[in-house]
Amino acid sequence: MMVSKLIAKRSSVLIFSTLFLVACGGGGDGGGDSNTSSDTNESSEPSVPETVISEPIVSEPIVSDSDSDTQIPDESEEEQESDDPVDTNPVIPDNSVAAAQIADDKIRLARTNCGLNGLSDDSELGAVAIKHANYIKYVFANSTPTVFNAHREGRINDIANVTGNNNPFFGGITFGQRLSNAGYTNVFNGVTENIAQTVYYSSANNIVTPNVAALSMTKSLLAAPYHLRSLMTPSANQTSSSFVAYEPHDKLGFQNAKGYVLVNHAAVTSASKDNTVAGVFTYPCQGVTGTVTALYNESPNPFRGPNGVPTRDLRNNPIGQPIYVNMPSAQTIKVSNVRFLDIKRNLSIPIKQIDFDADPYKGTNFELPANEAFIMPLTDSLKSCEAKRTQNQSQQCGLYGNSEYRVSFDVLVDNKDMQSKSFIFKTGNVSY
Repeated sequence: MMVSKLIAKRSSVLIFSTLFLVACGGGGDGGGDSNTSSDTNESSEPSVPETVISEPIVSEPIVSDSDSDTQIPDESEEEQESDDPVDTNPVIPDNSVAAAQIADDKIRLARTNCGLNGLSDDSELGAVAIKHANYIKYVFANSTPTVFNAHREGRINDIANVTGNNNPFFGGITFGQRLSNAGYTNVFNGVTENIAQTVYYSSANNIVTPNVAALSMTKSLLAAPYHLRSLMTPSANQTSSSFVAYEPHDKLGFQNAKGYVLVNHAAVTSASKDNTVAGVFTYPCQGVTGTVTALYNESPNPFRGPNGVPTRDLRNNPIGQPIYVNMPSAQTIKVSNVRFLDIKRNLSIPIKQIDFDADPYKGTNFELPANEAFIMPLTDSLKSCEAKRTQNQSQQCGLYGNSEYRVSFDVLVDNKDMQSKSFIFKTGNVSY
């Protein structure tokens, strides 16, 4: 439904991912209406849908081990001793069980639909996720941070009264310390932490529900290549999410504002550490529906140039839903002859490919293994938006909404065996 004046605004979705490993091992379509900030029309009022869905902004994954935490604190964060006391009688934490379940179910479905094992619920992981989500909520409900690392609970200089162990939900500065302080013992095979945060602002009482927000935020994770691959770890078999809502400290002059925080934890166990998948794995895969249409931001930026500067401004000129390709049984793969076809319009979409041989992050923590690749549709020529974007933005929103796409390619396995792969997936509503 289109409206004649701007009635809502949504801040960017902030998505953060951390992988916690031991030294010895490795290891959006918003589900409803969507909206965007728009160019002014002749009446000087932008025309937008009712519910605002905006681009994901994804932080760099941080890798640490069990012996020494290598995460770098925010510039304004003061160092604390790792054994700072944890309040054993904190304020009772909040959690929207239904919204958290939606996030968990979406991740489970994305995995099982494409051939990976499902994820069972881990209440211990969930308890750590709930406490950390409430830590973040407390910070943003009582302050407006200028710098904030969502994975850390260290004291920050200018908001010391709501950070560190002054926050009633303090559980430990780092992810590893929070797990240790909570007595979580299943860390030896790998544990991941994914965090999404967003704020909706409205001049009317039309803030989206937690359930809608949770689905949107989860789909944003599944559209960010370097984070998608962590959600599709074949050996993971346990998970738990938390989801909290809060009233932002600064409403920016809007009548209503609502913030949401999603924290997802997943773990590999000794029973699942050897789990794998046969053949060529992709996400999306055959039969997947309702993906976002566009990727508007990710860090690390998949369009990193040789000097480290991005060669593409995804916020202003997005790409379509990326494809992740993995063949765990192979040492190397080489993807070729890729065709990304809009079936309805009989239109071939050009692509950019990232693999071991063409990797903007070769030699870094983000380097792709030789048996993985990303296929990214370049949607520059499409007119896929259904509402105007601002003047400095292209009027394309990635792939077309509610449309089927056939992706086909050949895979040379270990430089000797050529295989072919083809599947159809369908986008959801246009995401802005």
